[in-house]
Amino acid sequence: MKYLNRKSPRFDAADKVTGRLVYPSDKTMDGMLWVEVVRSAHPYARIRGIDTSRAEAVDGVVSVLTAKDVPGQNAFGIQIQDQPVLCHDFVRYEGDAVALVGAETPDAARRAARLVEVDYEVLEPVCDPEFAMRPEAPRLHPRGNILHEGHFSKGDVEEGFSKSAVVIEDTYEVPMMDHAYLEPEAGLSWYDGGVLVVDSCGQYVFRDQAQIARALGLPLEKVRVISSQVGGAFGGKDEITVQIHLALMTYHTRRPAKMVATRRDSIVSHTKRHPARIWYKTGASRSGKLLAVQARFVSDTGAYASLGGPVLNLMMEHAAGPYLVPNVKVDAYAVYTNNGFSGAFRGFGCTQACLALESQMDRMARALGMDPLAFRRKNVLHKGDRAGLGYTMKLEVGAEATVRSAQRGKLWRNRRQLKKPPKNVPPSLRRYIRRGIGVATQMQGLGLGIGIPDYAEVEVELMAGGRARLRVGTTEIGQGAYETYRLTLAERLSLPPENVEVTGGDTGLAPDSGTTTASRTAYAVGNAILLACDRLESRLAHEAEKRFGWSDGNGSIEGSKFRGAGGVIDLEQLMAGRSISERATFHVPVQDVEMGDGLPHLLYSYGTHVVLVQVDTLTGEISVEAIEAHLDGGQVLNRLGFEGQSEGGIGQGIGYALMEQVLLDRGRFLNTNFDTYIIPSSVDVPWKIKTVPVMVKDSTGPFGAKGISETCTVGVAPAILNAIEDAIGVRLTKLPVRAENVLEALGERKDG
Repeated sequence: MKYLNRKSPRFDAADKVTGRLVYPSDKTMDGMLWVEVVRSAHPYARIRGIDTSRAEAVDGVVSVLTAKDVPGQNAFGIQIQDQPVLCHDFVRYEGDAVALVGAETPDAARRAARLVEVDYEVLEPVCDPEFAMRPEAPRLHPRGNILHEGHFSKGDVEEGFSKSAVVIEDTYEVPMMDHAYLEPEAGLSWYDGGVLVVDSCGQYVFRDQAQIARALGLPLEKVRVISSQVGGAFGGKDEITVQIHLALMTYHTRRPAKMVATRRDSIVSHTKRHPARIWYKTGASRSGKLLAVQARFVSDTGAYASLGGPVLNLMMEHAAGPYLVPNVKVDAYAVYTNNGFSGAFRGFGCTQACLALESQMDRMARALGMDPLAFRRKNVLHKGDRAGLGYTMKLEVGAEATVRSAQRGKLWRNRRQLKKPPKNVPPSLRRYIRRGIGVATQMQGLGLGIGIPDYAEVEVELMAGGRARLRVGTTEIGQGAYETYRLTLAERLSLPPENVEVTGGDTGLAPDSGTTTASRTAYAVGNAILLACDRLESRLAHEAEKRFGWSDGNGSIEGSKFRGAGGVIDLEQLMAGRSISERATFHVPVQDVEMGDGLPHLLYSYGTHVVLVQVDTLTGEISVEAIEAHLDGGQVLNRLGFEGQSEGGIGQGIGYALMEQVLLDRGRFLNTNFDTYIIPSSVDVPWKIKTVPVMVKDSTGPFGAKGISETCTVGVAPAILNAIEDAIGVRLTKLPVRAENVLEALGERKDG
């Protein structure tokens, strides 16, 4: 391969590091209004009335909008439209929007927003999802508090446990986590002729277009959405954020409007990773074969549905992980509460399930006296096996290859030496320092799964001068997708990558390529690119037959040349100075069994993480010293992108394990800035990171590639937990693990 799996700089790198690249939050227009959102004063309350008169009297205020000003459907949501654009009867979390203020200056908008008077009847918030499921709990939505539930079984778990030599049972708790992207929610809206344009931070412009049009009662062709470059998302901008509010203000005032969320507004209002309480019971034979897995998930989806149902489904789908287990039973519930609201987040349910399962795997290996990697390797799935929920693994399974790669890695091979305190620790402190090695193996469903339309349409244009342009509907959210597309197209057409342009994230300029989520873009868009190139070559072969008398047949584009049945010709001559383009649509293949809401998947990526941690038993401080990520994403297309995704995923996994937690008190957010919501810094992420591509090529992927952006973070937190136990001999089951948790656990062990 000429351009793939090479460490070449991204085409947008210089613009990003120099600040030349313009993001939605940077954009302005003459005569624009500044929009401020009036959010709920309470986690749960009935609205008795709204008085906007004082706000409207503020100098510089142009418009104050409430629910009565929503001309279409006053509701949005990816799966279920249960979240109001502007609340009119109830508020169900602190981030609920009650009114919008449009003013000539940001200061006027903020001052007026504070003067909107809302008469509330304050209600007791429902904060415990277990209580929310009880009959006596207040009903937060007309159909009740259980958004979604699932119950699956395979075999007989009771028989499996009765035959097990080792049975481990415990409960795990994982926190609400903020996406903590660099650019907060932002956007700009305006009219272009009769078309309302919204340029904002989003992850699927065509779905945003549909949601805006529905709320405003407009036909789709009267709404254009742009979202080409976004300053981070991780799933947090998959749901509607500012788009409808901006469009609504411009619709009523006929003026451009701009919004940029403060960090507090961002944390309070947007979706989060689902907090969950997870119970597991697992059993294995004396020889180390898994015999039974039973799990119960209670996921707190918060005030609105967003993607709470599909996230729960992925928890269930991955309850038995990448392992062959004959007996499996899973019960799961996604529950409405007044605790913010949760939705898509990198890992999408797999993260929560993997934390608990991989903790169980380590504990069983320890109880059996087995090497933890050998125990995993003994139980991994292979092609043709039946997964935890009973469907067949029909494509290549890379789990064993990642475990074997980890076994060959330096951290695992040198683990005994690495567990000794380093030489730079003073002699007086050496007795307090403990080191441990932890591992975790994971799988991650790719794409949206069966039952949910999952396709990518692209357009490839050949232009004069040996250049090509790709038009694609997905968004560049920092992950390097556009660079991967560029390299894929360059490889297919034998063009230098610098001769390939990418136009994306614009309903007015590009076809619908699907959502920028679910680790799907490199796979789905890449396959669509190859199909479009096939069509271009067929068209050129037909052109050569018509113009030069070549026999009709296959042909191939080779840089500036076309090779066909009649020989080789310059593309410029064949195209006669014209540009030609072709569109193609790729439909992501699915399983042949459907269990609902994208469950299950056909495609998976795999990984095994190995982590070295150091614990100071005097202070409780935990530091991650080194990490290896052995990842199977099929053929690597963009080597720097692959490694960048891995390293970013590791940082996010460290935050999940050791520090990040959105704190709520009776539904009220407590830590709403990065001075109290702590994320990993360069001090917390080790410089010893090694990413090892384990390229088990996928037979359905472009050049054998799959996605990698989620599996690179899923296994990090459980590997850290397992390393902590290896270091201090104590199992911790609740995230995040902080110094005080270590000291408390060590104290309990000493007292016991």
